[in-house]
Amino acid sequence: MNVKEFFFPAKTRWLTWLPAVITFFFLTLFLLGLWMAADPAVAVEEAGFNTGRPHHIVLSWTEDPLTTQTISWGRSAGNGRDRVQYLPAADFAGSFAGALEVMGDRTELHDGYYRFEGIVEGLNPDTSYVYRVGSEGAWSEPADFTTATRESEFSFLYMGDIQEGYGQWGEMLESVMADNPDLRFILLGGDLVDQGNSMEEWQQFFAAGQQVFRKLPLMPAVGNHDDTEFFRQFFLLPRNGPEGYQDTIYSFDYGNCHLTVLNSNCMGIPGIGDYDKIAGWLQEDLQRSQQLWKVLVFHHPPYPVVQDWRAEVLQKHWVPIFEENGVDIVFVGHQHVYMRTRPLGGGQVQPEGEGIVYVMGNAGTKHYGPGPGYEYMATQLARVENYQIIDINGGILTMTAKDGQGNVIDSFGLVKETVGDSPSARWLMGLMRFLPNLFRGTIQLSPNGIN
Repeated sequence: MNVKEFFFPAKTRWLTWLPAVITFFFLTLFLLGLWMAADPAVAVEEAGFNTGRPHHIVLSWTEDPLTTQTISWGRSAGNGRDRVQYLPAADFAGSFAGALEVMGDRTELHDGYYRFEGIVEGLNPDTSYVYRVGSEGAWSEPADFTTATRESEFSFLYMGDIQEGYGQWGEMLESVMADNPDLRFILLGGDLVDQGNSMEEWQQFFAAGQQVFRKLPLMPAVGNHDDTEFFRQFFLLPRNGPEGYQDTIYSFDYGNCHLTVLNSNCMGIPGIGDYDKIAGWLQEDLQRSQQLWKVLVFHHPPYPVVQDWRAEVLQKHWVPIFEENGVDIVFVGHQHVYMRTRPLGGGQVQPEGEGIVYVMGNAGTKHYGPGPGYEYMATQLARVENYQIIDINGGILTMTAKDGQGNVIDSFGLVKETVGDSPSARWLMGLMRFLPNLFRGTIQLSPNGIN
């Protein structure tokens, strides 16, 4: 056998494998592309992290929502001269020439990663503005915000625990905004991330919500998973809470609502820790408000799906403060189930229009099973991502809970005495009592409200 005859068969065998090798190569590239598209770290990079551009832009309020807007953003590079440029939306024609400016205050969080904040003041109520943040050669895309209204007709969004499944949650959040373009702000009930000391998880959270956070003010409560320095550094909130807790306890007014956000990790028993300081501040905060509606937001539920020691503490030492000071509705989370109570007062179910209603939300993909079904529950639904739209129309408050696909899972309403004696208000209240039963039938809840 000569040299040519010796090598040719081997060459032939190699050629027969060539199509398979090529197929394997391109299949590997395809799967790698899918992994990169789904990988949160890649999503973080695409959102602007580690590129020097402004990223995770967040609107919130530190001062009066009628005439100010607080804007914060991050950058991993820059010369420290970042600023906000803004002008009325009615005057914006695609250019920021002639726009007003506010310099951003810079804080280094760690190793060349900076957080900026700018407070825009002197704005007109109920007016839309276009803005961008950054510096020459590194501006964010234009976005818009609308200052608070003096009117008593508006809507806002509540979401319970996120904690995991950030990509899916972000898609739901964008869908909610698209379906409800008149939303004015967002309340979050804590546990925004699972590991509060993980910068990677916070980056995933902000990347998932970036398209909404830059347009709607975000006012979060802190949970047990995210009660860390990162929470305090990322979110700029009203510093009107009790001394030592201004980063996680605060209140603000919007329209005819007074909204108080608490840190339930610190809500203990009398005589221990700072109970007297926090409870005294809360009582004063609620008594001072002259708003028609009083709304509370915190993480742990006083009336839970499954009993625990913290619920007992909240019921005994904190619920009486809520009841004595005219709280109407409380939004909570923690137990990863959707649940709404009947109106409650003194530990007992009250007639419609009296007492406080407690609503437990769960916006993320972490789910627990249903509880035993206590008498105080109006409805509960397990293993479903959900969110709550709250519509205020003067003396009428309507809450509609929906699942991740936008299907209604629950609805109820409250009517204040200021309109409660009118025939139209009585008719509306009757309709509100009927709708939840209709929706429960649609989604085939069991008779006792447990699915």
